[in-house]
Amino acid sequence: MLKAEQRRAERLPEGLLPAIASRGRTQQHSEGLTRTGSEQHLWAGLPAMGNLIKVLGKDLENCPHFFLDFESKCFAGVWGIMGNLLKLLACAELEHGPIVFLDFEHAQPTEAETAVWNQVSAVLEEAHGILAELQSYNGAGQEIREAIQNPNDLQLQEKAWNAVCPLVAKLKRFYEFSLRLENALRSLLEALTSPPYAPMQHLEREQALAKQFAEILHFTLSFDELKMTNPAIQNDFSYYRRTISRNRLNNQQLEAENEVNNEMANRMSLFYAEATPMLKTLSNATTKFVSENKTLPIEDTTDCLSTMACVCRVMLETPEYRCRFTNTDTMLFCMRVMVGVIILYDHVHPVGAFAKTSKIDMKGCIKVLKEQPSNSVEGLLNALRYTTRHLNDDSTSKQIRALLQ
Repeated sequence: MLKAEQRRAERLPEGLLPAIASRGRTQQHSEGLTRTGSEQHLWAGLPAMGNLIKVLGKDLENCPHFFLDFESKCFAGVWGIMGNLLKLLACAELEHGPIVFLDFEHAQPTEAETAVWNQVSAVLEEAHGILAELQSYNGAGQEIREAIQNPNDLQLQEKAWNAVCPLVAKLKRFYEFSLRLENALRSLLEALTSPPYAPMQHLEREQALAKQFAEILHFTLSFDELKMTNPAIQNDFSYYRRTISRNRLNNQQLEAENEVNNEMANRMSLFYAEATPMLKTLSNATTKFVSENKTLPIEDTTDCLSTMACVCRVMLETPEYRCRFTNTDTMLFCMRVMVGVIILYDHVHPVGAFAKTSKIDMKGCIKVLKEQPSNSVEGLLNALRYTTRHLNDDSTSKQIRALLQ
């Protein structure tokens, strides 16, 4: 054992030899020698260092999860040594730690974040109103049925039309909001992937922007869940388009057509035809962001998404983090964000989120969701089942597919 460690020590960067030497000293301590006061902090950190040494040169997927306590003083004496150890790991990103706590409840913008934060905040201010309108959307199903059943009754035709027009105007506002949300997402991606910082550094330095990114994903999945359970949206819009087409054939121009012209109606039709229209908008926006920024490696964007997924998962499965949530809704918020970034990652990354080479621990993420009450996460599990791109690829393991059945 000692010879093997000596050979490894020859390859270690300067600064790690004291750590190896300290392991020899621990054996002496265990035999009854007294630790000096200066060694006590180093002694306390040795178990974590030992775990790190054990995984050097191994595949990170097979190593156990460990947690680095950023607040504990016992690591103060070995922080530089541990940093050097991390550099030796086979993977550029340490997926299972260290983890930064994202303060989704109280993060405030720094001076450097203010410009982007203000721009995105102006968009997000509308989000709650949009969700409230969608939640109260009842549709004009009764009026439409009566009009269809009595095609020669002009009074019923007019009643149905008058009921549908304000609803279509509302659907137009939803669609136009998706375009503003797309621009806001682009601004956040630019801020959170810009060099020279790594994804984890961005999330730690720019928590207010990370929170806004999370709020966009939370809104997106909330909107799509409501839309999927409300067939009246597509029924109303289909009736509107049929009526417009029929009147155009009869050379009649309706006043409502001035607000939603044919071009706008076509774009809205494509938008609402999607099972998850807001998520599709964000996926397209992220893909477009990657393709248009030729000088920015795609890994900068996908690593940002995978890092946020990892942070959310660890925050959800770690009691020490969960107890820091002051709002009971933050758990669901965190789950929605995790699922949102997984789906974006799966759409943007060439091999997706479910492959063995993915930087997202999909088994861990799915297990975290399944530990929650089914009525609160079924929509999120369905989003993973039906809105991801690579779940049914051959590269997806049977275990992951089984978890999502």
